[in-house]
Amino acid sequence: MIFDPLELNYSKIRAYLDCPFLYRFIYVERKFAPQSPHSSLGLSVHRALAAFHANPGDLGDLMAYYDDAWLHQGYGTPQQSMEFYNKGAAVLEKWWQHFQEHPAQVLYSEKNFMFVFEKWRVKGTIDRVDRMPGGKVELLDYKMGFEDRNEWDVAGSLQLSIYALGLSRALKLSVGSVGYFILTSLQKVSVPYDPAREEATLALVRETGEKMLALDMSRKGECRRCPIRRLCPESLAKED
Repeated sequence: MIFDPLELNYSKIRAYLDCPFLYRFIYVERKFAPQSPHSSLGLSVHRALAAFHANPGDLGDLMAYYDDAWLHQGYGTPQQSMEFYNKGAAVLEKWWQHFQEHPAQVLYSEKNFMFVFEKWRVKGTIDRVDRMPGGKVELLDYKMGFEDRNEWDVAGSLQLSIYALGLSRALKLSVGSVGYFILTSLQKVSVPYDPAREEATLALVRETGEKMLALDMSRKGECRRCPIRRLCPESLAKED
């Protein structure tokens, strides 16, 4: 895939905000960050849920989707791969039971969007959109739950803000609330959507997009937390 500096998405923006060298490594030089056990598991579970929402069925169907979606990359040993596979299977089994007891009107799953903002095309894929009473929709992003999430995280989420803009601008939907569904705890953390934040979100997209176009490398992120710390020539934490 050819690198397009005028195409933005949350992952690109987040990478640049975390560290311009991370952004350059992944999106400009297209070297990609290696999978870890947690990232590989999260992607496998997300793909299984997307397939289930597209073609709902019973628990057996969900687990078949999980088998098809399973990624083997990122694990040190076959034993570790099986350990994480079992963790994911347990999460999906509990999620399926919860979904039966708390059914939702899922309007979209893995829904792509694109809207034009000034010189940029902003794209994304939303995990789930539920219809709410009264005609508005709720935007939900699945999270495995490796990190705690609360209402402050939701309210301040750049990811959810960009996705809400995608729903309103590209799909012409009225967003009533945004949130995370935490898979390990079966907890939905959501807040009412505030359209007043849209201008601040677009201003951040503009500012970051301009710096990405200029390849402004005037700062460095926290190397110890970086997924490419052992590969990046600018890393200060290669041995951590």
